Amino acid sequence: MAPPSKDQVRVATDALRAEAAVWDRQSSAMGKIVSQANGLRLERVEAGIFQVIFGTYSSVIDQVTARSKEGQQRMTDVANTLHEVADTYDEEEAENLHLLKNLY
Repeated sequence: MAPPSKDQVRVATDALRAEAAVWDRQSSAMGKIVSQANGLRLERVEAGIFQVIFGTYSSVIDQVTARSKEGQQRMTDVANTLHEVADTYDEEEAENLHLLKNLY
């Protein structure tokens, strides 16, 4: 198999960066969910006649907020990893390391 051309490498790393951008956008969307969920919080007095479910209601908001924050962080981690892979590949390609290491 012939080694990829510079254009083929660029297309591949551009695709990785484009995918990273998707993960970044989704991370931002998860951040909005955190804000929206926090906006649903009530004080006990505001719960009025629904005092009996106030604890459960607060617990659900806590869980949605916590899971959304986790999701936001993990999506950011995926985006960062994709960027790192693309950057590393570009650096190694510029130094001809793939050819030297007999990777292709």
